[in-house]
Amino acid sequence: MNSSVLSWARCLGLVTCTAEDERLAAMRLGEFAARAVPEAGTAAAELTAHWAAFVCLVDDRLDRGGLGSRPEEVRELFDRLSGVLTSTRAVDPCGGTEAALADLWGRTAPGGSSRWRERFVTDYGEFARATYEEAAGRRDRVRLPLGDYILLRRRTITVFPMADVVERTANAPWPLHRGCDEGVSALRRAAADVAGWTNDLVSAGGDLRAGQESLVAVVGREHGCSPSAAHERVTAMRDDRLREFHATAAALAAGDGVPGAAREPLRRHVLALQSFVAATLHWLGVTGRFETRWLPGRHGGPVPSASL
Repeated sequence: MNSSVLSWARCLGLVTCTAEDERLAAMRLGEFAARAVPEAGTAAAELTAHWAAFVCLVDDRLDRGGLGSRPEEVRELFDRLSGVLTSTRAVDPCGGTEAALADLWGRTAPGGSSRWRERFVTDYGEFARATYEEAAGRRDRVRLPLGDYILLRRRTITVFPMADVVERTANAPWPLHRGCDEGVSALRRAAADVAGWTNDLVSAGGDLRAGQESLVAVVGREHGCSPSAAHERVTAMRDDRLREFHATAAALAAGDGVPGAAREPLRRHVLALQSFVAATLHWLGVTGRFETRWLPGRHGGPVPSASL
């Protein structure tokens, strides 16, 4: 499946140079998808992997290509991408991010309910707004306090849109019973925190060298401690949040207070989120995405300022 990811990204023009092609190969997103949707067929697993490639490559251009410090360009990018989702803009026939998103949306949206499509557009729009806020903060050298950083990171990690994708590809729709909404929302917030904080733990060194914030840097600043001590604190925070995720998942899967007809859909949805989180944690631990050879400045890439 890894070869399918590479072929798709090349065909759509999502990778634009040898370095991006090599880095995408190192990400092993086919393996991520196989763990994220273990019971899905080949086509659904490939679609999951292709979505993950799109998310990762856009994120890398924001964080490592310098775009993420230019808020107006970020706004322009996401205006174009949002236009694809709402069919208000023609897609560039030359390929690139818009063509890739149009392909993904065309393969994903038709099988989803109107409720699912509206939620995905809302979640992706919220991610876009958060990314703009982050870019403006980088430009203005804003240093957020810990609580504000956590809330922003929850929105910039792209977990909510990817959880929507997994909901579709795993065939585990959000239960329709309104009594499930609060619990599922809490589970998704925990999933986003676990993924975002783990990402920050893995990429902390590269973020520091690229002059970008991470939870490790923010915790170190808040507590006046060394990078290694901050790393330990964040690891403990992540582990506590992961335990909260599993406790919430277990309570939801038990179905207490949920009508009988909604229990099995709720259980399937919870299991899909658990597989997604487990796959994300495994992938963050083994992927080559964060190797030092991909730091800015290699392969002729831009070298951002060393400080925010």
